[in-house]
Amino acid sequence: MVITRKLKLYPPNKDKRELLEKVALLQSTCVNFWIDKIRETKTTNLKILQVFYYEAKKIVSNGMLAQLAEYTAIRIARTAKKRRVDTPYFNKKMISVSRVLVDKNNLGVLIGGGRTWLPFRSQEIPKGIIRESKIKEVNGDWYCFLSVDIKEPKVKKYKRILGIDLGLAKMATITDSKGKNTIFFRGEKARFIRQKYYEMRKKLQPKLKQGNVYKLLKRLKKKEHNWITDTNHKISRAIVNMAVKKKSHLAVEKLTGITERLKFNKKTKRMIKGWSFKQLQNFISYKAHLSGLEMFSIDPRGTSRTCPKCGYTSRYNRRSQERFKCRKCLYESNADRIGAWNIAKRATELLASPITHGQ
Repeated sequence: MVITRKLKLYPPNKDKRELLEKVALLQSTCVNFWIDKIRETKTTNLKILQVFYYEAKKIVSNGMLAQLAEYTAIRIARTAKKRRVDTPYFNKKMISVSRVLVDKNNLGVLIGGGRTWLPFRSQEIPKGIIRESKIKEVNGDWYCFLSVDIKEPKVKKYKRILGIDLGLAKMATITDSKGKNTIFFRGEKARFIRQKYYEMRKKLQPKLKQGNVYKLLKRLKKKEHNWITDTNHKISRAIVNMAVKKKSHLAVEKLTGITERLKFNKKTKRMIKGWSFKQLQNFISYKAHLSGLEMFSIDPRGTSRTCPKCGYTSRYNRRSQERFKCRKCLYESNADRIGAWNIAKRATELLASPITHGQ
């Protein structure tokens, strides 16, 4: 299992910065050389493209960088083919590196004819084999996206499942298949922060042609993105920690077509589309996997309208965005808790069915 750690490098001195920029430019040129050859030959087959290897090597004066540039060009071409668009040229300040060494808080990378050591901000790196990684400039800062191949953890044989319901009023709600051990992750602060950034951008949009307004908008976008990512990391860690403590697997709703299914006002839809629910699910998924937990994806249809007590389903059971009351047995509770409860129940049934579960 390969996981990626984003390591922020300390600002490099003048010599190292110039070296990074020079190698990034050379590799970008080399990647575009390979893209031209892919367009000419109309193939991404490594054996066919290998005849151009020595030409590519002359560009970067390094066989390993030429090969890594070829892999990057092939990935770009294959992605473009899946999206049914023309293969775009590569214009990022990025360096592909292999044989990376880590010594405490220093990275040793093979660029510029030798090994260059780059200090990074302290962060725990999992034990494993370091694979091909990337060094990239983002808004003036340099980062290393370190790929580590770690040992696959054994899946724990738990019989209980916690269901997870995602939303705006409650960013995440978790409960088990009996409706117990419920925890809410409130969304008031997230809505306030999102609205604040939206209003700031709205005020700046008419002044886009003035001075540094464009750069200011980019900084605001970066700050908002960083806040969302940090919040999603904290929520996902808390959820996985609870699952480990309760010796339970996890179940989430499938997000396919979530924005099309929504029937809310324009402001609420904007908030939902702007929040990265998919990112939160991905964070929960990989952290659960590292902890030896299974992750079930459940069809969310009817989970917010079905009574978990008697099984009666009706859209009128959902009294409001927050409240649920069954029109048959009169059971009443928080609507997000009901959604998470039904997700947990469906996943528990899936886990108990060896035929379905094995597919």
